[in-house]
Amino acid sequence: MNLLIIVAEAFVMLFELRFLLQSSSADYYHPFTQAILKLTNPVINIPFIREIHLRNYYIGGLAVAFVISLVFWVAFGSYIKIPLDLSLLVGILMPFKVFGYLLFMLLIIQALTSWLPSTRSVSYLMYQITAPITSPVQRIIPPIGMIDISLMIVILVLYAINSICYKSFGILWAII
Repeated sequence: MNLLIIVAEAFVMLFELRFLLQSSSADYYHPFTQAILKLTNPVINIPFIREIHLRNYYIGGLAVAFVISLVFWVAFGSYIKIPLDLSLLVGILMPFKVFGYLLFMLLIIQALTSWLPSTRSVSYLMYQITAPITSPVQRIIPPIGMIDISLMIVILVLYAINSICYKSFGILWAII
């Protein structure tokens, strides 16, 4: 049962990552970017999904992530006898929680790879992906020499949001 939830979260995370890559104008020719694009192109290249955008943000990936989550939880909820309204609520909540985990992982990878000279290209790609989220914090608190605490501040904000959501939704937030 948990394995099915993990697989659904992985698909949701894949399409949310596609959204971040497209919206942040990350390096198109990086092997990681190419792998994500090739995995998601069959779905994203459907004409009405490809055209979904809001200003400079291509939200087709987010739309697909929400649809995957809703379809999964409605089908899975009917299989394990969860009421439809709870299934829909969890289906709406899952993309938000998965997006928070994705951001957390990208920020940690960015921080760890920035210390090693051999991983500069990965660190730069992670910087490009997370720049829309970290740049507002960097405008308020600029880097201090070589130390950029904006990553830590964004991670702390993510933890606070996760805690608030857990207190608000309880077990529903925990099972996703």
